[in-house]
Amino acid sequence: AQVARELEEQQEREDMRMNEQISRDAKVARIHVEEEIQVWKRIEDFTPMGSKEEAERAKRQGVILEKEQVKKQKLSEEAPESKTPTEEVSEDKIKE
Repeated sequence: AQVARELEEQQEREDMRMNEQISRDAKVARIHVEEEIQVWKRIEDFTPMGSKEEAERAKRQGVILEKEQVKKQKLSEEAPESKTPTEEVSEDKIKE
């Protein structure tokens, strides 16, 4: 009876260890799958250099950059140039 009880307890401990190991393995496997999914998403989003899609994307970016440059140029042209430099203002104030 004593030996049978000890064998049952030993079997229960081994079962618990196995269940814990299975649980850890499942968590690790889930993490690996999630990482792999992220990699595949990046691969899907990848556009090869030299492809038509890459050319279109570069063209769109060029147009956007060109528009920004035109805006900056217009702003600089519209900026009033009548302001006196700080040196002249300070000299005028000193004379008064």
